[in-house]
Amino acid sequence: MHERSLIRSLLRQVEQIVAVEGGGKVTEIRVQVGDLSGVEPLLFQTAFDDMVPSVFSSDCRLALEIVPVTAVCSECEHQFEIVDFQFRCPECQTKSVQVIQGDEVTLISVSINSNNSIEGVAS
Repeated sequence: MHERSLIRSLLRQVEQIVAVEGGGKVTEIRVQVGDLSGVEPLLFQTAFDDMVPSVFSSDCRLALEIVPVTAVCSECEHQFEIVDFQFRCPECQTKSVQVIQGDEVTLISVSINSNNSIEGVAS
């Protein structure tokens, strides 16, 4: 299950952020997960719930935001959301499109001591 290895990496990154910030209680970790990232949100949440108590408090929460797949047409440069995995430009009908969003897992913020928000990015 690769969700567990992603959570392990995420928790290590958050530990580094907490250390740089001088410590504190982590209350929320906000993550964006793209529809095309290969991450199953329920398994990601379950892995987080299982693993977070060994690193942070069990009341630390995961705020998961699902990001839709967005592409840009290589022919007409139209930007659009991919629906039903149809990788075809709705304007000119070409299949020559490039995904520009929705295939990533990104750490957005970490809330420490329930009020401080630290911006960060993860892969």
